[in-house]
Amino acid sequence: MERKSFKVLIADDSLTVHQLFRNALPTETNAVHAFDGVECLAALDHGVDMAFIDVHMPRMSGMDALWAARIAGNKTFVTLMTGRSNARCVELARKLDAYELLIKPFAKDEIRTIANTYLLISSPMRVLLVDDSPIFLKIMRKVLGNSFFHLDISEESRGDLALARCSTEPIDIVFLDINMPGLNGLETLTRLKRNRSDTKVVMMSAEYNPTREREALHLGAAAVMYKPFFPTEIDDVIHRLFGLRSPKLTTDGRIRDFATKIHGRTIAVQHTQSGHMYQYIWFRDPPHLRLPAIRRNDMAESPVLDFESEAKRIALLELKNVGLLSRVD
Repeated sequence: MERKSFKVLIADDSLTVHQLFRNALPTETNAVHAFDGVECLAALDHGVDMAFIDVHMPRMSGMDALWAARIAGNKTFVTLMTGRSNARCVELARKLDAYELLIKPFAKDEIRTIANTYLLISSPMRVLLVDDSPIFLKIMRKVLGNSFFHLDISEESRGDLALARCSTEPIDIVFLDINMPGLNGLETLTRLKRNRSDTKVVMMSAEYNPTREREALHLGAAAVMYKPFFPTEIDDVIHRLFGLRSPKLTTDGRIRDFATKIHGRTIAVQHTQSGHMYQYIWFRDPPHLRLPAIRRNDMAESPVLDFESEAKRIALLELKNVGLLSRVD
C-alpha cells in the first residue's frame, strides 16, 4: 500500500489522548488538534482527510459538531471515541456515517488499523463482476455501489471474457460466480490464479456446498460468499482481503430479521430467527406480489403467519431497491 500524506483531526479534551495519537499515527500524517467541540467544528469546516472525535467535549459535544458538519455536506472519514457506549450512542454514530466507535481506553494498533483503512479507501479499487445472469449483475452492481469502499466496477458474463479482461487490465478483486455455462467458475479461478496470482478472487454461489467451498479455497479463492448478500457483508469481506478489521459499527449491525433471494420472477423472504420462508411471485405492472408458498420451519415456536405481512413489505422494498419495481404502493 503506497503511503501518502494526509491531514488528521484529533478532537479530544484530554492531553493523554492527543499524545497517544502522536505516537500511533504515521510520520507522514499532518495532525490537527482540537480540544473542544467548537474547535472541532472549525477544523472540519476548514478541511481534513479523516478525524477522530470524542463524543463528550466542552462547549459543544463531538456529536453536535459532527452533526453540524454533516448537515453542511461534510463527508470527512470520521471515527468517534467515547468512554462509555450505549445503544443510543451507537445509533447516532451510524446515522452520522461514522466509520467506527472506539471505546476508551484503546490501543495504538486500533488507530493504525483505521488509518490504514482510510489509505485503502482513498483511491478507487478496481472490481470485476463475473456472472451469466444479467439480473444478478444488476443487483450486484447496486449492492457494490452501496459499499463503504470506493469501487470502480466492470462486468463480464463469461469466464473466458473475464480471463481476457484480467490479462489486459489491472483488477484488484474479482467476484466470480461458481455456476456458469462454458468455462465454469472453478475452471476460471484456476486459470486466473495461474496467470495473475496477485488478483483477489471472491467466489459467489446461490447454493451452499461446503465441499465446493473447500475446493474453491484450495484453488486460491480468497473467500466464498452465498447469495444474496448485502453491502455490509461486502465491506466485511474486503476488510479481510486486505488484512483489516471490520468496524464494530458494521459488524454489530449486520444481523437482520429477514434475508431475501431473487430468482427470476420469484423472491424468497426468510425470517432469520424462526426460519419461516415466504416465496412470492412478483409482477411489475401494476407492482404486486402473489404468495404461492410458505415453507414453515416446524422447529420454530413462532406461528408461521405472524411474519407474513412484514415479509411482504420487505420483499416489495427489496425489489424496489434493486430497480426491478419502479414504485411500491
